[in-house]
Amino acid sequence: MKRKERPRKLRRSSYRVSQWFFTALLLVLAALMVAKMGTDDPNGAPLGLTATFGAIFIEQRILRSRIVLSLGDVQVVNAIFEYHVEPGAIKEAFVDIRGNMKIETRGGGEIFVAAYSGSLIDSFVGSADKAAKVVRNHVAGKVAVSSFAIRRTWAVSWLSEIWLVAAVACAVWTAINNS
Repeated sequence: MKRKERPRKLRRSSYRVSQWFFTALLLVLAALMVAKMGTDDPNGAPLGLTATFGAIFIEQRILRSRIVLSLGDVQVVNAIFEYHVEPGAIKEAFVDIRGNMKIETRGGGEIFVAAYSGSLIDSFVGSADKAAKVVRNHVAGKVAVSSFAIRRTWAVSWLSEIWLVAAVACAVWTAINNS
């Protein structure tokens, strides 16, 4: 009996560290803000908490971008959209002149990979080049597909969505305090 291959996630390790560091930092700042400003002022802590939770939402969305390689699917998760492409439909995975990783399909379409967008450090480390090589190795030998579809859907990140709900709740709290 053959073991089922587990999907492989490609994500910069600096993104994981940055994600949790900045989330913790913003939460500490939010706690200090509530302690200092209190919750009774109309434009005090509730307004600040709305901004803080909104910033955490955006930060989590951006830093949770990744590539997931599975047997019959290459999934690119960006901040807003996620793309699903059959491995046989991928012509090439490459890094452009600016250091941004892109996936080119056999139909000529390009998918921007936000998880490996260019950075100064990456020009020395080469993580985008390594990720492009892993994707190329994953699709190597797959049968080229003539008819395929790139499925684009809204990216869902429940951890990020929780912060959005918290920001909206604080915005409502601010509106109630201001009325």
